[in-house]
Amino acid sequence: MKWTCSRGRQTAASPLLGRACWMLAAAFALAIAGCHKPMDSTQDISVEESIAPEPVHAGEETVSIRLTDAARQPLSRARIQVEGDMDHPGMAPVFSDAEETAPGSYRAPLSFTMGGDWVVLLHITLADGRKIEKQWNVKGVESR
Repeated sequence: MKWTCSRGRQTAASPLLGRACWMLAAAFALAIAGCHKPMDSTQDISVEESIAPEPVHAGEETVSIRLTDAARQPLSRARIQVEGDMDHPGMAPVFSDAEETAPGSYRAPLSFTMGGDWVVLLHITLADGRKIEKQWNVKGVESR
């Protein structure tokens, strides 16, 4: 048993108790360090999207996507899956894969199965493996 002095008194302290306190403090420090939100490594990427022709009608339309870095340089060799969902439950989503038509420019056909309000999701995987999810609302798709 080890003797320590605390405020002028002598007390007996177990070496195991000291180690346990250090382990508890270390675990607490690691837990706090692990609870922060990691910095988004894609915040310097610009994603511009559009649908043509306007106004959007039910049926096949073309989704265009442009990817650029912080220096406005095009980002090539990305994989982009386009997902279209009605903004109300009960309808199956539609999917399409985009093809690169020029450096940093991508196009995908997307079949809007009916008129109404849609949510379009872009599932982007950059050439270096980073992932980006982008969503935008397409209001008032017109029936044909």
